[in-house]
Parts: sequence; structure tokens; C-alpha cells
Amino acid sequence: MNWFQRINPAWFLAGAAFFLPIKPAPVNLLLAIAILFSLINSECRQTIGRLFTRVELVPLWLLLGYLALTFFHPGNDESNYSEFISKYGRLFLIPFLASILINPENRYLVGKGFLAGMGVVLALSYAVWFGVDPSYFGAKATDMYAIPSNPTVFKSHITHNFFLVVAIYLWILSIFRSEKLLSKLIFALLTLLALVNLFGMIDGRTGWLVFMVIPLYFGYQKLGLKGFVIAGVAFVALLVSAYFLVENVHDRFSTTWLEVQQVLQDKPQQETSIGERVMYLTASWSAFINAPLFGYGLGGIQAAVQPFTSAAGWPPFYNPHNQFLMLVLQGGLLALVLYIWFFGVAVYRSSQNTWSSTYVLPLMMFYLVGNMLNSFHFDFAESVGFLILYSAYLGSAK
Repeated sequence: MNWFQRINPAWFLAGAAFFLPIKPAPVNLLLAIAILFSLINSECRQTIGRLFTRVELVPLWLLLGYLALTFFHPGNDESNYSEFISKYGRLFLIPFLASILINPENRYLVGKGFLAGMGVVLALSYAVWFGVDPSYFGAKATDMYAIPSNPTVFKSHITHNFFLVVAIYLWILSIFRSEKLLSKLIFALLTLLALVNLFGMIDGRTGWLVFMVIPLYFGYQKLGLKGFVIAGVAFVALLVSAYFLVENVHDRFSTTWLEVQQVLQDKPQQETSIGERVMYLTASWSAFINAPLFGYGLGGIQAAVQPFTSAAGWPPFYNPHNQFLMLVLQGGLLALVLYIWFFGVAVYRSSQNTWSSTYVLPLMMFYLVGNMLNSFHFDFAESVGFLILYSAYLGSAK
């Protein structure tokens, strides 16, 4: 084996994980290099073919093949089809990345790369919050982003909060698994800073809902169903307390209640997140019941919902901000069943393994909750994050 073949592709995958919450261009480049070196590395190359035939991926291949065939659907828009097929097509890379992540040391290396990137993002978020000009970091301030009242720096608040929850969970694990007192203190400080950032500084409620998985998971792990219920009650109590004590939480809940009242009065507002999601839901459901089995094709969502959005005086959309709604519109119940099969197998099997039940299962639950509020296979950073997560599961599973 020459020196070129000895290069560890996990180095580049760790680099991609580092840039995941920062910039997309380095992520794409480093992913490509990681895959190239997985083909050069003899150990990885020997396992890639076997990974393609793993039973967990059977529903994925069926799903991708079926979604590709929706090109011939009469209502399909070719430009939208091309955009979606390229996004779903990233899932094809799972066996290549899983061949890299079979090695436990490589999995931890990639995890450390992600946490290092989140550490940078967290530090810069605090810098913007304290009034530092974000242009120094290559970020542009807008009315919503990279400003002291919402210091997200590189990503939207939804992406920032979601990845922050992932980092909080991994930092909590690091507190308990580190042997040195100094390391425990550093991880505890990072966790505290991240919690303040999540609940006290950044807009968006998606991260708060996803965060709820953490206490529920730990409660269930310790005390079973009883612990699950106790953790849920405790989390709600803490949110109620935060409503009265934390300005950011108070403002977001007050806004939520106002938006809910507008919806109850049949006056959902276009510029509010809840109002928009209600319209996404109602228009998507109306379109779905007209084509429940096979949907409208990858590029057919906009045309399918337009009659219903126009009747309500709303603009059409092609992203319902719910991954499950998106799949039933694009491929009907057949696409949804195949996706749930693919997702569910990983959830069930990861719960049977000590490593994956600790490092994969909770993060899969993060994605389950997140996909109810957004279309994470459409959004770049979240979709690549899922790609790495599923690859880590597949690489760790026997």
C-alpha cells in the first residue's frame, strides 16, 4: 500500500462536518474528496459493494427509483424535478460514507469535526450578540440574521437551532464520558453557553421542540415510561418558567399565541410562520386527497397546490415545510411508506446496539421532529447532516 492509499478519507469527512454549520461550498468539496479516497482506500473499497446490498437500504433504493420515475408524471415540472432529484440523490452516497465510518475512531473523528464547527459558530454568535460586525466573519447582516437580536451568523435560525441541539446532546455525553475534570468543565461550559444561545438569543421555535427529545430520551433511558413522563412534565414546567423569566422565550410565545389566534379566526397571515404553515398544511392536504396513491411527481407540487392557494389569496409554493407532506405530494402514500420503512428500520435497529442507541437513535428522533416542521431533505445542511448520521449508523451496524 503506497502513501496515497494510506490517506484516511475520514479526515476529509471530518472537514465536511466542520463546515456543515458554516458554508456549503467546502462541504461539497470535502465530501467529494472523502468519497474519492474511499474508492482509493482498499479497506473502504472492499466494503462499499456489500453496503449497497444491505437490507436497510432496500427501501431507499426503491424510493429513489420510484421518485426518479415521477419524471414521467403528466403534472411534473422539469426544472423543479431536477432540483429535487439532485437533493434526494445525495442519499445515494450513504454506502460510500458508511465504508469510511465502519471504523469507530473515524466516527468519533467526524463527530469532533462537527463539534469544532459548532464551537466556532457558537463563539461567533456570541460575538455578534455583543455587537461585533459580522462582516469580519464573512457573514452579512440582514433584518433577520447576523444581528444582535438574532445572532445566527451563517445559517437561518432554524438550521442554527437544530444543529445547536445536536451539539448540546453530544456535549452532554462528553461531560459524562470524559475522565479528566478539566475536560468535564469545558464541556459543561459549552453546554451552558449553547443552552443560553438556544433559548435566550436566537429566534425560532423548531430548536426548542427538537430539544425536548433530549430530556425525554434520558428520562426513558433511566426510568422507562415513568421517566419519559416525568421528563416531559419537567420540560414543560421549565418552559413555563422561562416564559416569565427569559425575554426571548416570552416574546416568541407571545408571537405564537397571536399567530394562533389569527388562525382560529380564519385569518392566517402570510408573514407569520404559523400562518404560513397552516396554509401549507391545508393546501397540501387538499391536493393530497385528489391524488393520494402516487402524488404529482417531484416537480408537481406547485401546480398541485395552486388552485387552493389562489382561492385563499396566497402565492403557490413547492416546499410545504414538512418532509412528510412533501413526500406524499411528490409520490403519494407509496413514497411515504417507503421513506418510513427506510427511516424506521434505522430507528429500530439502532435501538438494539449500545453505540448507535447512544449516538444515532436520539439524533434520528431529532430529525423525526424536525421533519414535521421543515423539509430537511430539501435544505442543504440538514440533508447532508442526515446523510452522515445514517452512514454512521450503517457503518456501526453488523
